[in-house]
Amino acid sequence: MRGRGGVGAVLLASLGLLSPAGGAAAQSFLGFRALGVPVEVGNGRQAGLGGVAIGLPGAFVSPTDPAAAARLLLPTVTASMQPSWGDFEFGDQGGTTRTTRFPLIAIGYPAYGRGVVTLSLAGHMERRWSGVRNRLVTLGDADVSVEDRFETDGGTSVARVGWSQPLGDLLSLGFSAGRYVGRLNQRFDRTLDSTYVGPDVRPYREDSQWSYSGYTFAAGFGFDPHELIHIGGAAEFSTALAENPGDETTGPESRYDVPPRFLAGASGRLTQRLLLAASAVYQDWSGAGGFPDGVLSGRNLGWGAGIEWRMVEREVRSIPLRIGYRRGAPPFRFEARDPLESAFSVGLGINFVEIEGQPLGWADIGLERVRRDSLPLAESFWRATVSLGISSS
Repeated sequence: MRGRGGVGAVLLASLGLLSPAGGAAAQSFLGFRALGVPVEVGNGRQAGLGGVAIGLPGAFVSPTDPAAAARLLLPTVTASMQPSWGDFEFGDQGGTTRTTRFPLIAIGYPAYGRGVVTLSLAGHMERRWSGVRNRLVTLGDADVSVEDRFETDGGTSVARVGWSQPLGDLLSLGFSAGRYVGRLNQRFDRTLDSTYVGPDVRPYREDSQWSYSGYTFAAGFGFDPHELIHIGGAAEFSTALAENPGDETTGPESRYDVPPRFLAGASGRLTQRLLLAASAVYQDWSGAGGFPDGVLSGRNLGWGAGIEWRMVEREVRSIPLRIGYRRGAPPFRFEARDPLESAFSVGLGINFVEIEGQPLGWADIGLERVRRDSLPLAESFWRATVSLGISSS
């Protein structure tokens, strides 16, 4: 990263020089020279429908759809967790991935004037990878075995507060303001073979800590031109994302531009039980400032689509089944080729109690088979998004 010295430079160099004698593990190596890999926020329903980020019917709290909560009738709490597991390859190296994160917790509270106050904490970017490199270095007249271990762990999230307001029966508006938060920890360890250097030579270790700050603002709308059709749109603008060294870390502050993001989506009921939904997101990182040369991707458009079928529907309970597909545009390259992410998904929901189409207690799970390519890096993994929610007076 720009402005990084010490451990950051060693980590990046070590990753590029991994040999068959070394090993690596990661949540993702995509964007390892930048801010990491985007966190897919949302809930199990959105994941099962192909990552549809906006334009779904109903009332719920979503960081990507500021107006979605406008018609909440009761205080609502929802949370999501995301376990994932898979493997990766770059060059003649490979390894496995396994991680669990909690990308979203959100609250909606109906307030005076029929508006709804929303609070959320959602993931933004994540950097989790580690590696080991074994090699020989020449000390004096002897070749000494050296083991380098390096690790990066952390990322950014966004804490948001918002307001959603219905305007009549057809239109709703939403606004939010948020602050970027998060930390990044890096560690480099070097151990020399004591057979050659003796027991008095201690391993070398260097640690660094960084924190993030910045602000983001969003506005969106929901529109129901027909009782079977819902349309949504949103725009999000951010200040520069500041990366600040910790108290015991040497290095300057770095600042990274976060470009505007635009979302649009729509859904329509083909029958009483069958729903079709699609959304698209546009964010052009190619001209963002503050990043090293060759890091930013030229891709800027992602989209997703899915079908939801209520295979069980009772008076106060329903069980929807979902399938979907999406193609994404991660903002950062691994090396020379722009990355591409694609995913097939299936999902299942249980609305335990439902009144006039609005669930009061529910559970959703979406299972995705994800593929990322940014040659020479290839990542394939399964990801489950599990969300729970409850509304209560």
